[in-house]
Formats: sequence, structure tokens, C-alpha cells
Amino acid sequence: MAADTVELNTGTGLQVSHSLALSRAPLNMNHYANKKSAAESMLDVALLMANASQLKAVLEQGPQFTLYTALITLISLSLCLQVLVGILLIFIGE
Repeated sequence: MAADTVELNTGTGLQVSHSLALSRAPLNMNHYANKKSAAESMLDVALLMANASQLKAVLEQGPQFTLYTALITLISLSLCLQVLVGILLIFIGE
């Protein structure tokens, strides 16, 4: 394996070694799929929490807010669909 040595900050003599030959380990697709699934799940939870926070903020504004009814309806619909998709994914995954 050939390696290049690059000297940085020549006064301190700091050296960094970088291997030119990359190791070609086989890609574990199951590991990749698990990480991708976990990341998507975290994003789903973040979206659910953001929608709940938005619903709380709109409810605190009260009915005098211009688009109160429309926002309540759309945010509630979004929350219901997210919960429904989550439940379906649990049953489909079995």
C-alpha cells in the first residue's frame, strides 16, 4: 500500500499520512437499509413533533387569528395521516 505524507505547518513538523489505496470492503446492504430506516423514522418523529407544536401555537392564538379554522383543519389532518401511516407501517412490516 502506497502512502503520501503531507507536511503541514512546517515549523511544527506536523505530518499527516493519507493512504492512496482505498480498502474495498463489501457494502453490507442490510446495515445500510437499517441505518436508512432509522434516519427516516427520526425524521418522521421530528415532523410529527413539529406539527404538534404548530397546532399548539395556533390553538394559543385563538379564533381571532385570520386562518384559524383552515390551519386547525390542515394541521389536524396532517397529524392524523402521519399516525395512520405509522400504524400501517407497523402492520406491513410484520
